[in-house]
Amino acid sequence: MPALLFFLSLFLFIYLEFSLFVWIASHIGVLGLILLLIGSFLFGVLMLRARGWYALLSMQKQLAQGEVPTQSLFKSGIWIMAGILFMLPGFLTDIFALLLLLPPVSVLVEKLIKSRVTFFSSKIFRKTDRTFYGYDENSEIFDVEFEKRADEDKRIK
Repeated sequence: MPALLFFLSLFLFIYLEFSLFVWIASHIGVLGLILLLIGSFLFGVLMLRARGWYALLSMQKQLAQGEVPTQSLFKSGIWIMAGILFMLPGFLTDIFALLLLLPPVSVLVEKLIKSRVTFFSSKIFRKTDRTFYGYDENSEIFDVEFEKRADEDKRIK
C-alpha cells in the first residue's frame, strides 16, 4: 500500500509539472519558458554557492566561540535543499523551494527533522556552560617543557 501511494503521488507530481509547463509555455512562449528554467537553475547554483560560504564562515565562528553549530547546519541544510530544488527543471519544485525559504516553513521542517532523528537529541549536541576551550579548576593539568634536539647518531634506539 505505501508503494502504491508513493507511485500515485509521483505520477500526480509529474502530471502537474507537465501541465504547468504547457500552461506557462502557452502564455509566454517556449523561449520564455526556457529562459525561466535557465534563470531558475542559475539562481539555485548561486544560492548554493553563497549559502555554502556563509555556512562555512558561520560554523567557523561558532566553533571558535566554543559552540556546536547545529542550528547553522540545519539552516544551511534547508537552504541547500531549496537550492537543489531550484536547480531541478520545473515550476512545482521552484514553488517548494520558495516555501522552504519561508521562515515558518523552515522552522517546521527543522522541528520535523529533529523529532525524526534521535542523533541530534543526544548528549553531544546539548548546550552546556562548558566550551571546547574551557578550563576546569578541578582537573589535573600537567605543565611540561621540552627541547627539540637532533639525533647525532641517526639510528634507532
